[in-house]
Amino acid sequence: PSDERDASGSPDAGSKPSARAPVIPLVPGNQLLGTGKMPLYTGAMGGDGHVIITFDAIDYVKRPAELENVKGGYGLLIVGESMIPAFWPGDMALVNPHLPPARQRNVILYHTPPHGGDVEAIVKQLNGWNERQWQLQQYNPLREFTEFRHEWPICHRVVGKYDAR
Repeated sequence: PSDERDASGSPDAGSKPSARAPVIPLVPGNQLLGTGKMPLYTGAMGGDGHVIITFDAIDYVKRPAELENVKGGYGLLIVGESMIPAFWPGDMALVNPHLPPARQRNVILYHTPPHGGDVEAIVKQLNGWNERQWQLQQYNPLREFTEFRHEWPICHRVVGKYDAR
């Protein structure tokens, strides 16, 4: 069978797509980005691989389509190397703060000291959880560990990223 395509990339009317080369529709670039902007936050390295977060936006970036109508969606500039190759320093994690925790997904956990002070965050893969602990994983160096949920009560899901430029 022929797999010739017309100018639009669609198979000719008289031909069938090849079984070994499925047709994958391309998404135009203008459909990948939303119309609005979202805040970009950053942090500085703290102790034990934690990041000190400031919630004063350092910039506003194009909102990706996945966060188009998400109230409170934001970007977080990655610092540190514990999640290489998933995230490199300078990458931007795209965050939906309303999605529930999910196994095998990247998350940002937040710790706010009870008597004020700096808000800390960690970006890790969530492998599981129970009422007491988060089971987490980082890649560099490869390590699995737990954190207490009462110390890290806020869990925001990462839904994508912008690579550093």
